[in-house]
Amino acid sequence: MTVRFFKAIAGLYLLFFVSGCATVPLPVSAPLPEISLNSVCDRYSVAWEFDGVTQVVLLEYKGAMAKALVGSPVVVVGKEKIILSAPLRRRQSIIYVPEDFEPRVLAPFGALPGRRGLIADMSVSRIRTIVVDPGHGGKDPGAAGTTGTKEKNVVLDIAKRLRVLLEEAGFKVIMTRTRDEFVSLAERTVIASRPDVDLFVSIHANSNPSARTRGVEVYYVKTADQQDLNEDQRRMNEKAFAKNLNMEYSPLLTGIVAQMMYEHKTCESRKLAEEMARGVSRDVSAPNRGARACRFFVVRNTIIPAVLVETGFLTNAQEEQKLNSGGYRQRMAEAITRSIIDYATAL
Repeated sequence: MTVRFFKAIAGLYLLFFVSGCATVPLPVSAPLPEISLNSVCDRYSVAWEFDGVTQVVLLEYKGAMAKALVGSPVVVVGKEKIILSAPLRRRQSIIYVPEDFEPRVLAPFGALPGRRGLIADMSVSRIRTIVVDPGHGGKDPGAAGTTGTKEKNVVLDIAKRLRVLLEEAGFKVIMTRTRDEFVSLAERTVIASRPDVDLFVSIHANSNPSARTRGVEVYYVKTADQQDLNEDQRRMNEKAFAKNLNMEYSPLLTGIVAQMMYEHKTCESRKLAEEMARGVSRDVSAPNRGARACRFFVVRNTIIPAVLVETGFLTNAQEEQKLNSGGYRQRMAEAITRSIIDYATAL
């Protein structure tokens, strides 16, 4: 196996895991597709390789790469994820693809002149399912304002508004809590480790010893160190992800895949954090305190891209008053939604 093909296999496992997609095998009784991968690739001069151990298919056309996994309906073209009508199947050493493989994979891949752009037709092509995490709750009130405002109540209301807006925009939303209850940090990361989850957004309100401090901050995970990669909760979440793929890590790939997953998450989380800090501060007319690296538990122990947004400082009288306003909370939810959409639909 070539080094290039080895890296592509590792990259494919990474993209399958971070996009939260599980293997979906056809029922035994389902008919196999009648289009062979070899015939359709020959027709359009697309080179391809197959590794029988990992069941990975690697396609290449004029320097562009696509990757697929036998037994899964997902094909990754560049950084975009395409879900076909049925999984790739293998029978008697022949790989078969569903009928929509040609128009949905080869067209965006560039192999069919004049038919590019099908991926761009998907309004939220990169992100489908989002975990919205209202911070604190129950016995944990979070930060407190000068007039007694509790962070747990403010962020729950913003999160509920955010859920409505995201669902209207076409996303599926999973809430870590929907009422005033305590949910442990570990439980929140477990919820985000479901196979179909693409993004984790935690909502908080800030505090500071200085009553003059105000503005919006968005946090993303810092570059991984060995302590982060070996953390018990993270390992448990990685195993849950792998289990949902109905396959085990290859011992040879375990280390590199875990590192690549974390690097991909760090890169994407930072992109979203920067987009959100800039967009939210602009839309709600609050100072932009920037995107900041952190080691917050829920941010570092999720497998997928994750951010934590501090919507304002309850210790600042002006921002506490705003965060107590239903109108301002709605504006905040709209601003967060807009930044997520901008990130999710960016090419």
